Amino acid sequence: AACPAAAQRFAETVASLARQGFKGPFAAADARSVHAAGGSEAQELAFALSVAVAYLRALEAGGVDLDAARGMIFFRLAADADQFLTIAKFRALRKLWARVETACGLAPRPVFIAAETAWRMMTQRDPYVNMLRTTMAAFSAAVGGADAITVLPFTMALGLPDSFARRLARNTQLVLAQESNLAKVADPAAGSGAVEDLTRRLCEI
Repeated sequence: AACPAAAQRFAETVASLARQGFKGPFAAADARSVHAAGGSEAQELAFALSVAVAYLRALEAGGVDLDAARGMIFFRLAADADQFLTIAKFRALRKLWARVETACGLAPRPVFIAAETAWRMMTQRDPYVNMLRTTMAAFSAAVGGADAITVLPFTMALGLPDSFARRLARNTQLVLAQESNLAKVADPAAGSGAVEDLTRRLCEI
């Protein structure tokens, strides 16, 4: 169980930021560590949702209305080179969070989801392969509906990246967004039997 004092401090801090006019969201339900430790996509989703629900409970106990509280929370997941599983994972998160909102008596509304290309797929021995992996991960996160994507430089497994690696990571996103137009379709995978089935199975696990 969460420490009551810590939960109270969390709620007070978030509520204070909101009162000062900050728009948020403030609290990240961040499951990247589960993925980096070898967790499955289902475990990553379960962790993210459990953290978000704990945030909701803490905020409600601190006097924050549930409708306002959910707007103070966002999600962050890892995106790896398994194209279809990554797409399904991000789509499943939206469906699962909508279930939580419904259970709270709220009408579901879009939640902010951030993505970061996965650490555990990065290799030291042949770092140039990481360019392909991070590009596929960023593509998959975008198709899955991520609102923001961070692409790790391809040399991260070797240490701090140089200017070329940083520029390539930034430009990967720009090419996908501006030349491949991935941001212009709301749900590119909708209607795909394989992706819909994989999304459903992740929701049911």
